[in-house]
Amino acid sequence: MHDITLDRINNFSFSFFLQELAISYNQNLLKVIALLIESECLDPNRDRQLMRIDRGRGWRHTMQMINGHDRECFETLRMHQETFQLLCGTLKKDYGLRDCRECGLEEAVAMFLETVAHDEVQRTIATHYQRNQETVNRKFHEVLDALVRMSQDIIKPEENELRQVNPILSADRRYYPFFSGCIGALDGTHVAVRVGSDKKEKYWNLRKQHPTMNVLAICNFKMEFIYTYVGTPGRAHDSKILTYCAQNDEYFPTPPEGRYFLVDSGYPNRKGYLSPYRRTRYHPHQWPGGPPTNENEMFNKRHSSLRSVVERTFGVWKGKFAIIRNPAHYDLQTHCKIVAATMTLHNFIRRSSRIDKDFQE
Repeated sequence: MHDITLDRINNFSFSFFLQELAISYNQNLLKVIALLIESECLDPNRDRQLMRIDRGRGWRHTMQMINGHDRECFETLRMHQETFQLLCGTLKKDYGLRDCRECGLEEAVAMFLETVAHDEVQRTIATHYQRNQETVNRKFHEVLDALVRMSQDIIKPEENELRQVNPILSADRRYYPFFSGCIGALDGTHVAVRVGSDKKEKYWNLRKQHPTMNVLAICNFKMEFIYTYVGTPGRAHDSKILTYCAQNDEYFPTPPEGRYFLVDSGYPNRKGYLSPYRRTRYHPHQWPGGPPTNENEMFNKRHSSLRSVVERTFGVWKGKFAIIRNPAHYDLQTHCKIVAATMTLHNFIRRSSRIDKDFQE
């Protein structure tokens, strides 16, 4: 009898303990829930849509670029109004860029151009255009892919361009008939990239002291890119890149018989590629010492003057698009696309009917 009573007391104590534990657990759970609710209310990012309260601002800003003062459009998007409208129409008609309900095609192109022209981060563009950052990123890549598709049609020689005497040369007595077979100039330039630690040594550029990719480009005397090879590690030598492209790239514009590209002394002097005399004055800063004193120096001076078109072309390209000049914000694959896309824009602007002051300067 005593044992039965003791068991009941123990069972009652244990049940009471469980009830107290449940009450305590529920109270603590309620406190946690209350804290979560309070923190959610205090969190400024709990509703991201509240950060974008002016939903029509991006479209109004784009319309201001199109219909406002042309100088504002040129300084913001790095092209004139008619060139911008022609670009939007071309991307829509020929390269698959489409309008959508949330963001018009013109606004998407304007956001992309402002990003690459001023090297803006997408968070800043999202605030400026009052768009969700995901929308800005998605539209950036849509326009980027459309421009990469366009590059296949615009970064190439025109029909018979490599076989005819360039009219710019034939009209200049300094170069004609001495360089009548010249069809363009070739050189490489370095663009900063962002790579993982496993690739940093491969892309490290000793002269610039940061990772780069070596971009090979050929331009004509209208300052248009007619060929480019993008993505080679910065440690690769210019002549090796040229040799690889000439032998393995089906799109490489091989000089026809009797024609050649101008190259600097970093490339070998061989058929199709004319380099200057070595150990002879060549670069512009060497000429204040006096005029040419022999035939080799005279050749080098005119060769340097004519080949400078590729340096000027690089200068206009990098001057228009700050994203090429500054450290990369994007991964290597995306940055390669950006290089191709901005070269495409460079050619498109050059071929538009409106005179561009950057090319004139």
